[in-house]
Amino acid sequence: MSKLTIIQQNDTHGSLELHNELFWQGDEPVLRKTGGLTRISQYIKDLKAQNEHVLFLDGGDLFHGTLPLVESKGDSLLPALGKMELDGWVPGNWDFAYGKEQLAALNERLPFPGLACNVKEEQTGEPFMKPYMIKEFEGVKVGIIGLTYPFVDETMPDSFSKGLTFSKGIEETRACVKELKGQVDLVMLVSHMGLPLDVELATIVDGIDIILSGHSHDRIEQPITVNGTLVVQAGSSASFLGKLEISLNGSRISDYQYELVAVDESLPENEEMAVAVSEILNRYQKERENVVGRTDTILHRMTLNEAPMDKLITDAYRHAFDCDLAFSHGWRYGTPIPAGKITEFDLHTIIPTNPEMFTMEMSGERLLKAFEKNLEMVFSRNPFKQKGGYILRSSGLFIAFKPYNPEGNRIQKLLVGGKEIDLKKKYKIAGGGKQLFKGAEADKTYHGVHAVEVIKQFLEEKGTFKMDGEPKIISI
Repeated sequence: MSKLTIIQQNDTHGSLELHNELFWQGDEPVLRKTGGLTRISQYIKDLKAQNEHVLFLDGGDLFHGTLPLVESKGDSLLPALGKMELDGWVPGNWDFAYGKEQLAALNERLPFPGLACNVKEEQTGEPFMKPYMIKEFEGVKVGIIGLTYPFVDETMPDSFSKGLTFSKGIEETRACVKELKGQVDLVMLVSHMGLPLDVELATIVDGIDIILSGHSHDRIEQPITVNGTLVVQAGSSASFLGKLEISLNGSRISDYQYELVAVDESLPENEEMAVAVSEILNRYQKERENVVGRTDTILHRMTLNEAPMDKLITDAYRHAFDCDLAFSHGWRYGTPIPAGKITEFDLHTIIPTNPEMFTMEMSGERLLKAFEKNLEMVFSRNPFKQKGGYILRSSGLFIAFKPYNPEGNRIQKLLVGGKEIDLKKKYKIAGGGKQLFKGAEADKTYHGVHAVEVIKQFLEEKGTFKMDGEPKIISI
């Protein structure tokens, strides 16, 4: 019998240091300090010192999410990653943010391989990254397949996918499993598709022993077992690690233990990594010290229908452009900000893309269809049609919807400015960037000002941000 310890991190999104993380205490959100590369690095070093049979893998969204990473197009993280002792990684949708050439350059400079069986070069059809790798431990061979987000070309700005083609990866994964069987004792999939899609994939493709899931930021405390496959995911923002210890009897998992490890202050720090992180962050001391406003509520994105962090964004957009409505994408990333001061660095964590602002006109009928489309992307009965993050964030709108109604028939009530929507009326809308209302670029008027400046101005003019306690997006 052989034993192997598998450590997973996913969706770190540039959370380099100890930060506030949201937990639930009863029915109230509370913040605790977690996360950062210094503690993760030491945790892995200690494990590997005690046990040679340790496999440490990253599930994507590694190079995007905070100002240092976005401004350097991921380059600033490379020295720290060189010290992380990772064994492999899979790119997430945000890792394509800087274009194919930059992602390829970042991957080349890593001391561990990038894996993705479902993204190919558009011109040649050749794999963009290795589809899989084999890691050998004493008495155990592990086949590790990579699977990236399959809808980069559909849901992200066009620049993310230029020169690349993406697929759902079902046939590619099946082919990799077939190729690996007989060569290895254990077949693993490291995926950035999201938990619902990964669970569905496990029902479709036989022969996968373990799926390390990413993208949907789920804190899985007990593995999901489906079709003989163990599926786990380890939250986000470098706040957690998934620790899966398995016992193998031949090519069969005979026993396992799983723990979702909170990377909290009880874990020791690695001094060498602390220096590397400081070198990254010290360049942004001005932004970290520049207080631009205050909030009287925790700013977070941990709720599905609407969230305070995005309400700040959309309220600022609507204020700046005197519109009927304002929208922002339903992102999942962004570490919580406690009630109190908001810094310029915080704003770049809230909205690291810092998109250029636009206004456009949209008829009530088109608006209704756009929201129905968004609800389908979040709540579709078919996991492979779940292409969104959370529900589209908004200000000026009230919606009551039935999440499990058929596609196109979920919205029961839609009010704009407190009045029933007029399907023939044109409404003025404010938003930011090309990810929002993708496909409507011809209708957008860009204004040469970016989101962070708009939010700073809003906080300066309106004072402390206060979250309206009445929900505006409700499921019924």
